[in-house]
Amino acid sequence: MTKEVTNYSYEHPDYGKMVGDMPDALQPLLNTDETHPDLPEVEDFMDSCAQLDRSTLVTGVNSIIYFWMDRWHTDPDGDVWMHPIHVAIMIAERFQLHECLPVLLETERQDRDFAEVFFDECDMVGMLPACIYHITTAEDLPMLADFVHERGIHSFSKAEVIAAVSTVPRREPQLLPDVQRWLSGILAIFADGIDPSVGDVMLLEAIIHCCLHTRNVDAKPMIIRMYSKYKLPNILIPGGANEVRKTIKKADIGILKEQLDSSETIWQNAATTFDEDDFDDGDYDHDYLAADFEDSDDEIEYYEDEEWAPRQEYCGYAYGGKAKYLPVQKLKKSTLRIELENSEPLIWRELEVPSNLCLTSLAQAILLAFGWNEDHLHQFLESRKNHYATSMNELGGTLYPGTKDGSRYGVSHLLKKQGDSVLFEYDYGDSWYHKVKLKSVANYADYETKAVRLIGGANACPPDDCGGIYRYRHLVELMQKKPQSSELSEFYDWMGCKWDPEFFPMDETAKAVDKMNK
Repeated sequence: MTKEVTNYSYEHPDYGKMVGDMPDALQPLLNTDETHPDLPEVEDFMDSCAQLDRSTLVTGVNSIIYFWMDRWHTDPDGDVWMHPIHVAIMIAERFQLHECLPVLLETERQDRDFAEVFFDECDMVGMLPACIYHITTAEDLPMLADFVHERGIHSFSKAEVIAAVSTVPRREPQLLPDVQRWLSGILAIFADGIDPSVGDVMLLEAIIHCCLHTRNVDAKPMIIRMYSKYKLPNILIPGGANEVRKTIKKADIGILKEQLDSSETIWQNAATTFDEDDFDDGDYDHDYLAADFEDSDDEIEYYEDEEWAPRQEYCGYAYGGKAKYLPVQKLKKSTLRIELENSEPLIWRELEVPSNLCLTSLAQAILLAFGWNEDHLHQFLESRKNHYATSMNELGGTLYPGTKDGSRYGVSHLLKKQGDSVLFEYDYGDSWYHKVKLKSVANYADYETKAVRLIGGANACPPDDCGGIYRYRHLVELMQKKPQSSELSEFYDWMGCKWDPEFFPMDETAKAVDKMNK
């Protein structure tokens, strides 16, 4: 049975035949009833598990995961419940069941659709690598190496496992030599050749980054040869081979610096983002997203082939919920001026935000203020070496090793005094760079609400995937000089509207930003 997707061709076994005897305490997790009535709390499961012997517990955890993976593959359009797998992962970590590593790795072998349903969509990214980090022992290293060497598995899954293993010395310092040898062995496999079509180039840099942060000095000669042999992207290690030469002896030990929380903590933090107010008759209401789909009495207009809508519409969309804040001693009102670099006419927005707003929420506010439709990754760039990831689906397990988690840093961390600035990059392909400048800092008056607000702006946000800023400038120039050109006609056809470079619906945009404050 093979499920084919891009860069993925893993042939999975029949999981249904791998489901073993389930102890009574865990039977509710096999309930396929859509309502899942009277489900015990997680701690109740944990208390029941404490009464079981280790062998029974291992069988139970394995069976839960195999059962639901079987349902995923045999009935992909049916009701596939995500909660049991989350509970199984937490049980494996709580009771240090390293015998469950094979089934945990089996979840990493699944395609991206599986990962999105079971982890990304409910903000559980990071649970698997966190569990692997907490339960891995020296005797597990050969099995984990075999997983990394397998073909037909997504590179991001391998990178998660490599990063988790490379962080183990933070928990068990005596395992550092074993992990260094483990990484050298994996690196040696790539010395004979890499396959760019399956992501080996990026994975190779991830492995080298892990060697750097395990101070694997013995691997340095091999690493230098690989930088000469292959064209590595220099994303995780901006300085490339030179940075490895300089810092490998004194790098910080550990890769998953932002993932050392337990899988239970990740689960609990994610659970708090789902307020009871966001549910209606059992269905999740995506009101927390940027653009609401509100009822309207206006008739829908349809346009035939060469007819286009008279202008574009606001389509801002950003993942996330309420604006999140960090604890600070002195809270200030920060006014930010954000300009899209090299745009002409200049595309800019002004935001008023509390100084303790976390960077992931600031990124959300910028996307909404400009009107980007969040289809791509994004980050803040303080310098060549300091990157703060802010994409929800990049944080946790899929976060590149070494990149900082933007949810753990606030606005005042990057913008301390008036005039300070930082770059915000949206879409690593088209690379839309926004200069974020601290225009002013002030105290809040007693009557003022501490909230995220859009207070100004001008000109239209370019459409996603239009080819970058210079391609967009070329299109705007055509609108001015050659409005009847075939290239412009094709662009209008693609957009479904006549494009107005000066279009900026301030009220509608401000309303979308304001929803972060609910």
